[in-house]
Amino acid sequence: MSGKSKEAVFSINLSRVKNAPFPDRREVAIRKIREKASKAFKGKRIVIGSDLNEYVHSNLGRVLKGRLRVLAIVEEDEVLLRLPGSEQR
Repeated sequence: MSGKSKEAVFSINLSRVKNAPFPDRREVAIRKIREKASKAFKGKRIVIGSDLNEYVHSNLGRVLKGRLRVLAIVEEDEVLLRLPGSEQR
């Protein structure tokens, strides 16, 4: 992380993801996360970290929580979304 970067933690409501068909739930969850982040950080490129991506895809759609806390690391032109408390790779 070069330059100055800010961190923000916010929660994303994923309860509507459970209304999606079972095979599509993971993709819908990633889309909702990306939409929420793009509304919060307008004009910046949204990058989903590998730990957050693995968490969503490992839950198989059946045990995905209704609300998810996400750590956003904001740089000049992009935003990296990660799980809070996870180690940096």
